[in-house]
Amino acid sequence: MSDLLTTLTRLFNSPPGQLAAGGVLAGITWKFFERVEAVLTEETKLEIARWLRVKSFETGFVTSEPANWPATFAKVFDRLFGAKHLSWKCLCRSSIASLSVTIVSFVIASGAQILLDWRFLLTFSLLVVFTNVLPDYPSLLKTRHMIEWMSRSDNTILRSLMLLGDAVASFLLSLCAIAGVIALLRLGEGRTMMTITNIIEMSTSFFRPDAGLLRPLVFPAFFTSIWLWLYAGSGFLLKAARRFDIGFDWFNRKFDIEKKPLQSIGLVAGALVAVTYWTAVIVSRVL
Repeated sequence: MSDLLTTLTRLFNSPPGQLAAGGVLAGITWKFFERVEAVLTEETKLEIARWLRVKSFETGFVTSEPANWPATFAKVFDRLFGAKHLSWKCLCRSSIASLSVTIVSFVIASGAQILLDWRFLLTFSLLVVFTNVLPDYPSLLKTRHMIEWMSRSDNTILRSLMLLGDAVASFLLSLCAIAGVIALLRLGEGRTMMTITNIIEMSTSFFRPDAGLLRPLVFPAFFTSIWLWLYAGSGFLLKAARRFDIGFDWFNRKFDIEKKPLQSIGLVAGALVAVTYWTAVIVSRVL
């Protein structure tokens, strides 16, 4: 079994493996959007299609006012995590999302061999509770409130600043949680508490090529933020394709954007994830 996982890890780290990994991530992203769409109401689907301005003589989307996209995403968000955010249901679903993203991040960063190290898995499980599962819930609530604020404004610049602020806040929340756990471990070993300088060094190390296992601990905090970026970015790409008549009619015939708007957005989002992943791999190999 160990030899098999070693072989799989080497294959995963090879160029063909990295190419396949990007495709797998694209498929996971697409299926995630598809599964979320399955629980949406018909009214929400129509609002998303109206935002994309699908050409339909029956619904008249072309002549109707464009939908408020943050408001449509808020409805999608609430269908997945629940309309009541301060609840055990929301916390449970947030924890499942954080754990899933963390496991995928660790496998990508370290390979499949980590699954055989039971000591690592035990430590990993305890660590993730305090560095990801619990801190990611406030991060989720923060993003949800930010979406509500975005829906009240039509200013594109202000919305962009809110998106940036959301990302920065997610990063800081995750770093504070990790720094807190490290500080407790240092105290347990009889060492001094972490200083501000230590925390700054840790935060900047995230952007270095040798970041190691810090990135897999930080990435899950961005789950809701990345989901929001993909939703908005993919939606605007589809809107641009319709506006400039770049393959939109063909895409609509193949994937039926009007009836499956979120799944169509997910397909574009999957492509964006794959391209971003492949670009990151190429840059890391060059550097």
